[in-house]
Amino acid sequence: MKLPETVTLKIPVKAEYVSTARLTASGIASKIGFDFDAIEDIKVSISEVLGKIIEKQPEAEEIAILFENISDGLTIKFLLSDNTVSDIFDGDEDSLSLAIVNSLMDEIDMQKNGQNILTMVKKLGKAV
Repeated sequence: MKLPETVTLKIPVKAEYVSTARLTASGIASKIGFDFDAIEDIKVSISEVLGKIIEKQPEAEEIAILFENISDGLTIKFLLSDNTVSDIFDGDEDSLSLAIVNSLMDEIDMQKNGQNILTMVKKLGKAV
């Protein structure tokens, strides 16, 4: 059994670094074997999540994004540098962003305590 490989990306909580996270995700997803459409789904989901984190947690200094190559896909975890995490999809205006992420990813787990904000999974070979 192959052990999961993890890549950790730490970026400032600023809009100008979202493209860095998207590019990193694209490279990792391509290496794993995702097709173009699935890679685009992952990139859009990352943009939605990071956009909400930037909007709701502007005082946070940095965010760590963990990309874990699992046996049947990719797990992406978003971790803030502090423990003051709020629900990034808590308002009515956030429902569209949450619906987008839910429709593009296979699994989503949101946390409200600790540093872990959200974990999302995209499985290989699953059509959206």
